[in-house]
Amino acid sequence: MKAAVFRLLGLIGLLLWLQPAWAVSQVAMVQLAEYIGADYINAVENGEIINDDEFEEMTEFAELLLEGVGQLPDAEGRAELETLTVTLHQAIEAKATNADIKRLTARLRAGLIDIYGVAVAPSTAPDLTRAATVYQQTCALCHGTEGHGDGPAGANLDPEPTDFHELERFQGRSLVGLYTTITDGVDGTGMAAYAELLSEDERWALAFYVGSLAVTEQMRADGAHALQNLPALDQQLDLNTVISLAPEDVIERWGEPAYAAAALLRADPQRLFASNRFIALSQQRLADAERLYRAGDQAAARSAALSAYLDGYEMIEQQVATLDSGLMQRAERAFMGVRESIDRDLGSDAVSGAIQHARALLREAADLLDGDGLTASAAATASFVILFREGLEALLVVAALITFTRRSQVQRATRFIHLGWIGAVLAGFATWFVASTVITISGSTREVTEGLAGLIAAAILFYMGFWMHSNAKSQQWMGYLRDKVDSALGRGALWTLAFVAFISVYREMFETILFYQALWTQVGPGERMSIFYGMIAALVALAVVALLIFRLGMKLPLALFFRVTSVVLLGLAFVLLGKGVAALQEAGWLSVRYLDVPSVSWLGIYPTLQGLLAQGAYLVLAVVLWLLGNRAARQPG
Repeated sequence: MKAAVFRLLGLIGLLLWLQPAWAVSQVAMVQLAEYIGADYINAVENGEIINDDEFEEMTEFAELLLEGVGQLPDAEGRAELETLTVTLHQAIEAKATNADIKRLTARLRAGLIDIYGVAVAPSTAPDLTRAATVYQQTCALCHGTEGHGDGPAGANLDPEPTDFHELERFQGRSLVGLYTTITDGVDGTGMAAYAELLSEDERWALAFYVGSLAVTEQMRADGAHALQNLPALDQQLDLNTVISLAPEDVIERWGEPAYAAAALLRADPQRLFASNRFIALSQQRLADAERLYRAGDQAAARSAALSAYLDGYEMIEQQVATLDSGLMQRAERAFMGVRESIDRDLGSDAVSGAIQHARALLREAADLLDGDGLTASAAATASFVILFREGLEALLVVAALITFTRRSQVQRATRFIHLGWIGAVLAGFATWFVASTVITISGSTREVTEGLAGLIAAAILFYMGFWMHSNAKSQQWMGYLRDKVDSALGRGALWTLAFVAFISVYREMFETILFYQALWTQVGPGERMSIFYGMIAALVALAVVALLIFRLGMKLPLALFFRVTSVVLLGLAFVLLGKGVAALQEAGWLSVRYLDVPSVSWLGIYPTLQGLLAQGAYLVLAVVLWLLGNRAARQPG
């Protein structure tokens, strides 16, 4: 019916406003393909039109599909999709058999998902108990209390309400299609839209509920047996696959055991959410990387592999390290291996092998973190390490600067340093809030920010370290500095100190908050206070370090203080240089060549040729300048 077409066009227009055009069009087209496959039987029978309105609707939906596929971005396989839509349109006009139409729409639906992915998915495990209640309140009047399509209000509807126990219909409908139908309804039928009446979680739960009513006890038993005895199904039947593929697509790809397993996962969706969501994201991105690389899109595969680490595994790396540091390091190296095999274009077999190794280690990490979450002691330890590790570098910089200005008796400069680090804390929370509520900041963007900030801070600390070293024996520099504070040059120096304090703290703030968010999801409600205990312990430890720096810095002889501070700043510059290069490599800004050497993250040493060369050149330059400075200091005058 034309009204239905206009409604779907309006839906697509609205979604285009809210999300990327190609992703949303794909979801709407998957729904169209499913609708044609499921309802064509009501339009044509034995080569004859049995319902003119239904046949007109099928024809116009096929035209809309043809138009939509033509507007999708160019990708390998799109030409085949266009051919399929043309063939589907011609088959409908020729009044082909229902079996032919179902076969074409199934191929079209699977092709859309394979090439362009899935744009929507539930964020939490659907609550089927709640869904059963919602069903009785909103659906039973038409679809019947048991879902057989025999509700009293549905007796006079045309077409008749769906019988969710009908096996053929169950096999041809994906959960994405059901969710979209529940959300937007189908104009011209008795199916209303529930976007305003039900929350997103309720609509997803309802899609799982009605999408599993046809699942029998035998199918559940067969599915449980398949998942237990065929480990590969865990990788094949992830969340996106289960919601996007209709059961008939699953059986065509992987056979009867996978079909039964997918049916069980519909009926028991908690299984899809049992693993850590960051690990699930990593698994999905690695699968995307493998698919994209095989399709010849090396750049997109590289981006997916980066996201697998930065947006997924890195967020729970510290939790894994708390329980098994060896596994954490092996998994980290495995992700490096995936990126390197893609960067060096080693071929599909090598890339797939690296990805399978990383996925196996992710499953080990999932098993490690599975159950009720981290124990109280593990949560407290992880919390302590996150804050102490991320805060120590920033503290050393800020404490050294404050001690320096106090020894110089330039209190105004001290206030500027406090202004810098306090502003960084506020900016870090503001960035987190914006990223959580307004825009999405990817792991790659996060690493670029940290990398550039690290390199800038390293350059400034390198300069300041040698400036202090060169003035270590000067007896007049303090008076000179105090005299210059109110000059234009002096005011610039004060803002430089504030900027160093700001950038040293800000580069750690946003990531620290994200790490704590990830840690929170790994801890049961009874152990969450342990996170705060670890945080308090880390703050106390950082305060002790700061106090020691202030006390020692104020008591050391002036020349020795300058030398010690210059060494600390130069050492921090070395660390920040290594971490900055590594962050830009992880974000894809710098090329990567991995070496078989150990990682020493607290020193900023990582097993990449580029990072080690940069730090090696830094050490050579630092030693040369240090020796030249000492020689100049020994010369008369």
